[in-house]
Amino acid sequence: MKLRDWFRLLIVSIFFWLLVLEVIIFYNSTRFTDLIELVQTPYKETINSFDVGLRSEHWDDVRITRILQENVRVHCLVYMHRLDYKYGAEKARHIEKTWGRRCNRLTIIDQRDIPLLQAYRQIYVEFHNELDWLLVVYLDSYVIVENLRYLLAQYSPSEEIYFRAEHAVHVYAHVGQVSTTDYIFSREALEQLVTRNCLQNEIFLRECLTRMRKGPSEWLLPFDVPDALIPYSLRTNFWHWPCSFRVVYHNHSWESCFGGAVLYPYCRAMQMYVLEFLLYHLRPYGHLTPLPELRSPNPLTKIASRPLNDQLAKMMYRSVRIICLVLTWPKKYMSGARAISETWGRHCNRVIYYGSFPGTTISGLEIVGLNASDTRSKLWGKTKAAFRHAYRNYGHEVDWFYKADDDTYAVMENMRKLLKPYSPSNPIYFGSPFKLGSTLYMSGGAGYVLSKSAVELLNLGAAENCQPGDQGTEDYVMGKCLSLLQVQAGDSRDLLGRQRFFSLSLEHFLIPNRDDEGFWLQEYLYQTTGTGLECCSTYSISIHNVSPYEMHFLETILYKRRPYGLLAGHAPPRRLSKNRLRKQQYNL
Repeated sequence: MKLRDWFRLLIVSIFFWLLVLEVIIFYNSTRFTDLIELVQTPYKETINSFDVGLRSEHWDDVRITRILQENVRVHCLVYMHRLDYKYGAEKARHIEKTWGRRCNRLTIIDQRDIPLLQAYRQIYVEFHNELDWLLVVYLDSYVIVENLRYLLAQYSPSEEIYFRAEHAVHVYAHVGQVSTTDYIFSREALEQLVTRNCLQNEIFLRECLTRMRKGPSEWLLPFDVPDALIPYSLRTNFWHWPCSFRVVYHNHSWESCFGGAVLYPYCRAMQMYVLEFLLYHLRPYGHLTPLPELRSPNPLTKIASRPLNDQLAKMMYRSVRIICLVLTWPKKYMSGARAISETWGRHCNRVIYYGSFPGTTISGLEIVGLNASDTRSKLWGKTKAAFRHAYRNYGHEVDWFYKADDDTYAVMENMRKLLKPYSPSNPIYFGSPFKLGSTLYMSGGAGYVLSKSAVELLNLGAAENCQPGDQGTEDYVMGKCLSLLQVQAGDSRDLLGRQRFFSLSLEHFLIPNRDDEGFWLQEYLYQTTGTGLECCSTYSISIHNVSPYEMHFLETILYKRRPYGLLAGHAPPRRLSKNRLRKQQYNL
């Protein structure tokens, strides 16, 4: 073969292997994941039968909610479309177990059996003496009934008034077969629709409604926008997009939408249970949200306002000082890192954002550059550098160091509650315990918190005792390193044995048999978790795989607006006498 042919073959070979390398890099990038999500055929949710059970704790003050339940009687009518023949009945059962329990009466109909307008008439004939308002919603809605009663209490059911909101079907949402219209009718409005013969068909109905007063519908979250404006990556969490859209495109506040919403119109069955836990069970320790005043024409439902009470949380903030180390990368500077700075990052005593290079975002967020790679395979080096920087610059002003990803949400008040009994001079750390072989380590996704003494040992002894260089699976290598340095792995479960750190979204822990047999999570978890609503502590600390929009939702419902009238209680100041879980260390 001539020299020129050899040279040509060499050039072709170099270009071929460069192309292979580019393909490998692209395959492992987030852009490839986004491309797969974009071209994937839209599909609807598959609904299975499962039972999450009930919660064993009853600490909340529910007197106001009971007053409103007695004086603002809501009959809930949930309807299935003909296209819901496959999973509609199963989803209806999940509604009965979640928000449907809070209606004064719940009726669920299948439009293959009875037309919707005929159901209006039937409900009026049978229950008009037992209702003040009729709520009509599609099967995919999750209703916060306490907020609904708060808003309806400001009107009189003897007035001809109705509320209406349209929700368009969207191709990328996992839920919704057709575009729908939700209604709320006062008792008088419903009576007029029946007696004036307005329920013959939709045309007659709409004509009659033009002669009635129409109330504001914004809190029913009407939603009909072009699909091009909706991120396709929100398929599985489409429920929060009506609020997120209002914030992004119309400059609404997160609190006004998430805090005042009556329903979320695009909700999967599993998400309904997640909302149940977040709205009614999770709470930040030492923080009692304010209660707005309720002005009502009915003197029995006038409620005075109650101010915010966070004195205990403030005291814990001063006595248990935590610095938060958030590992991020350039693509997430304006999304994940920014959302943390606007939500849970504010509850840290100090929060530092670590990226591959320094910079300041448009919103003023400062990123500390570590001169480290952002690739997952070199996250160990980036994590070591972050702890080293934080200890050297801020170690004198904090007691604990919490490392988190930019898609983690943490409830810092609950972390302080966990850490309060422990001394930062004791080398110990907490998180979601995983086990691989004989190595116990804490999941990196859920984040882990180290005492000041543990970080000191890490910075002094990592170079000699732990894996050198930047390569390595961060959480696994960190667990091996801390074990070699004699740092103890603390038990973060509550007194009932429920988890407080979650390495994945809550669905994986709340929903029984949610994951296929052999799913990696069950193989790695060091502890068996409870089932259903008993899986997760009232004072849970961190959740992984949380989008920036969901961070704002959590911040709103935990610190600003809970379901109206539900005054979150806290554990009584006494130790459980039975089945008490002793705090312990993991000794392997």
